[in-house]
Amino acid sequence: MTKMRNPMVKFGLCILILLSFTCATFAQGLLPVILSENCDTAEVDLFIKRSKQLLEPQNDSAFYYLNRAVQQSYHCNFNDRIVRSLTELAAWHYSHDIDQSIQYAHQALREYANRNKAIPQQLNIIYKAYNILAKAFESKGVIDSSAYYYYLLNDVIERGIITDGEYAVAVYSQLALFWLNCNWDINNGYIEPTRFFIEKSKKAEAQLKDSSVQKYTSYMLQGAYYFCTKQYDSARYYYLEFLKQRNRVGTSNVTWESAMYLNVSETYLAENRTEEAIEYINKTFALKEKLTGFPRYRLLAQLYLSKAYFLQKNYVNSIQAFLTVTNDVNSNNFLTKEVIEAYKIAGASYEALGNMNKAVQYKNIYIRLHDSLMKKDKLDMMNWLQIKYRMAEKDKELTEQKLIITETESRVRKKNFWIAGISTIAVFLVIVFALWRRNIQHKQHLQQKEINSFQQKMEIANLNATIEGAEKERIRIARELHDGIGGLLAAAKRDFETVKITYHLHNKPDYMHGLLLLGEASAELRKTAHNMMPEILLQEGLVEAVAYFCHTVASNKSTRIYFQTVGTIQKFSPAFELTTYRIVQELIHNILKHAQATEALVQMSFNEVLFDLTIEDNGIGIPEDAITRTRGMGLKSIEDRLRTINGKMTIQKLQQHGTGIYLEIPIQKETVTT
Repeated sequence: MTKMRNPMVKFGLCILILLSFTCATFAQGLLPVILSENCDTAEVDLFIKRSKQLLEPQNDSAFYYLNRAVQQSYHCNFNDRIVRSLTELAAWHYSHDIDQSIQYAHQALREYANRNKAIPQQLNIIYKAYNILAKAFESKGVIDSSAYYYYLLNDVIERGIITDGEYAVAVYSQLALFWLNCNWDINNGYIEPTRFFIEKSKKAEAQLKDSSVQKYTSYMLQGAYYFCTKQYDSARYYYLEFLKQRNRVGTSNVTWESAMYLNVSETYLAENRTEEAIEYINKTFALKEKLTGFPRYRLLAQLYLSKAYFLQKNYVNSIQAFLTVTNDVNSNNFLTKEVIEAYKIAGASYEALGNMNKAVQYKNIYIRLHDSLMKKDKLDMMNWLQIKYRMAEKDKELTEQKLIITETESRVRKKNFWIAGISTIAVFLVIVFALWRRNIQHKQHLQQKEINSFQQKMEIANLNATIEGAEKERIRIARELHDGIGGLLAAAKRDFETVKITYHLHNKPDYMHGLLLLGEASAELRKTAHNMMPEILLQEGLVEAVAYFCHTVASNKSTRIYFQTVGTIQKFSPAFELTTYRIVQELIHNILKHAQATEALVQMSFNEVLFDLTIEDNGIGIPEDAITRTRGMGLKSIEDRLRTINGKMTIQKLQQHGTGIYLEIPIQKETVTT
């Protein structure tokens, strides 16, 4: 490809491209935005995500980001993002301009049809456009078109194309509400299909978790059903119960809250209980700031308020409440029973005030709109039969296409049989070679593991021998101290006691002080011998030995040591208990020497598979680099002992002050004794 060397030519072409694209975007009703030359799908996804985050608090900003998503998708020719961003823009317009919503949804369908081959894995993105068109046509009173798209969605669920439970509940709920709305003013004609779809919604909802956004939708549907059958107390109960459950699990939002308040107010209006109705209408008005992006709810609230004033015979306020939203009704082309009834109420209000010209004007609008909607309702069944026929024809065409594809594939399979056979043999040989190589590598890996395991066992055996030798030497020294020097000190003390009595030296301070020092030396010697080889460990076990050690060591020190156990105490093998006892000794001595602590805690925790040892103090703490910078003989000795019993140690500097040392030692069968 030849490069363009003239920069002015490049600039001119860029200007032409930008102008042509800007014209296209204006033709689509979009605002011009600055396009990014960096074509990245993540950027478009970010625009769509931001629009959803800003939908309630900053509705204009949400529209801005959707514009950017649409135009950047076209600019970069992102097939699936074009369809998705157009669909999201249609959803945004649903709350602002029904005709624009339908236009963008149809544009999404056209783009999907043209680009379907380029997005084979993204089939589900088009069903949201169906949903928007169904609701939009229903809002305009075009019942046959609304039914067509609703039943397209139902067919998607029934054929198993989409198996998402939340989606199924949403579609069945919309179908149930569709039939309930069709029930208006025609004597329960569509109650049976309403019940049918409510039951289908309940079954799908039963599979959802409490945190699902579609959970408890059946409460709202039952409320709507009871309203249509004029059981208003039951309707209110289910409306409010729906709101209560959604608030409990945290899945409610401002639109659902407003809708339920309006539904409850409608039940009170049906019973001519206007004060209660106005109370719930005002609850909707209180959410005005949060409903910036959803003008439909403010419009309905004004229409209900107009009806409430009319029932109170406050005709001036009734007319005023209706006139505040007349422009919104006309500009958005709404055609619902609430809008039609509002014109009837306005005409009756003008008639009550004696303004017959206005009364006739609004009553004529009411008659025209009512007849229009009722005509569509009466033709609805015929239209639906035609829709079912068209859907059956499409299914037939699809079946024939599948048959042609199957025959073509069969011929291709025959032609490619030998190629496939050779390819299969080649693949088989590759797989055999890969399996052989993998087997060799696996054997090498196992051999290396055995070598590593043997080296580890040898290392642990050497450590055990070293520690066992050290313990034997401790026992020998302890016995010599206790039996040898300890005995001499005890005999000397007895002789000095005899001299004291014989020569009446009770009042000789120097003599008495020397005798006292002799007794203390004898006691310290016994303690030292005991610590080197405590008899209580052999007789009473680990827990009693550690408890006694903490008590005796702390009795002559400024550090107070607390001892605790958690869980059912177990007896371990002598070697295990002796190793653990030595570790506790070393850690306590470290606290007394270096920590400057006033309190320390020693805690033993027992369970079936793990023995935990926790030692904490409130001293000056350990420097952050002390562990990595150097390891003293004490920590080295502790680590060596832990390796012999497969334990591991963690040292942490506590948040406020002090140090925490945590040991975890797995309990093996040979460790526990009965």
